[in-house]
Amino acid sequence: MKKHNYISRSFSALAVSLALAGPVSAAERNVPSAYATIQAAIDAALPNDTINVYPGAYDETASSRSVLGVGSYQFGLFISKARNGITVQGVDANGKVITDFSKVLATVTTNATNNFGPSGIFIEGDRVTISGLRIGTNAAGQNKTIEIIGDDFTLMNCDIADLQGSIYLNDWQFDVGTNTSYLRSYRIEGNLFQDGVSLDLADGAGFSGAIKDRVIRKNTFLNSYYWPSISFNGSNTGVPWFVYSVGGAIIRSNEFINTFAGDSDPLSLKKEGHIRARGTYDNSQFDWDNYFNENQFNHAFVVGPKPPKELRTYFYTSGTFTFNNVRRIGAIKAAEQANAQPGDKVLSKNP
Repeated sequence: MKKHNYISRSFSALAVSLALAGPVSAAERNVPSAYATIQAAIDAALPNDTINVYPGAYDETASSRSVLGVGSYQFGLFISKARNGITVQGVDANGKVITDFSKVLATVTTNATNNFGPSGIFIEGDRVTISGLRIGTNAAGQNKTIEIIGDDFTLMNCDIADLQGSIYLNDWQFDVGTNTSYLRSYRIEGNLFQDGVSLDLADGAGFSGAIKDRVIRKNTFLNSYYWPSISFNGSNTGVPWFVYSVGGAIIRSNEFINTFAGDSDPLSLKKEGHIRARGTYDNSQFDWDNYFNENQFNHAFVVGPKPPKELRTYFYTSGTFTFNNVRRIGAIKAAEQANAQPGDKVLSKNP
């Protein structure tokens, strides 16, 4: 069962000010010819540098790292605000950039032990791109394959091979006074999410900012488990790390293959699905009609008064948590039928 844990976040203005611009460069740094590890190249990089990762297997450790100036943690890879704008990309033996997840040649495994995760790769910086890599498991246990708290993150053409892992975007710098997000934009494109790897957005991510700057497209999601492949997790659930409301994204041209058929736990039918939103979120930012019609599903079901545009909301409890305002594109017809109210319709796609 997936569980995401978070440390309490109370940061000074000085720490947050690290987001301000640093020196600008555009150097290329090659691994392993010039740097033995990816983290060594990251540590040597200046903002906007490109790190070329040549074919091979990389076991990465980033020790004694603070987050927004607080604490001391060990991650697998760590990209700080001092390295805003850097790109870490896989290349072939000739230095040609990998542009297809099926052709990745470099595999990254991690050794994160941070006590609010673990988070195999932690992205604090803004405008960071990771592309053309295979991301494997974390030696100290699974939780968050990549955790992103910086704005304008791009994950492209990667093979996320951390089975049952998570790409997790959450806003540690949400402005409570103005109720606005720091993490306003992201691009998740052309990746393979292997079995059970989910894309999770929570805690203020994308609540404000232009929806056009949050794009999830041309990915393949494989899933034989009860949790959704994409989950938007808002506030007011009782979960202590879902503090702020979230916003939606453009989700199109993805392929969802969900083979979960139910198990002995009836609660799993309340949780399953392809795309889900729960808690407090801005539903005006969620185009459920387009989500249903502009993505490919091995099978998909929605219920509501006018599905897929208007979906039925429901709630469920899990432990001490109550999840209200749940909307989803489900993977099991019977689960949607169970949520139907008089007058509702169940709409199917490839039943």
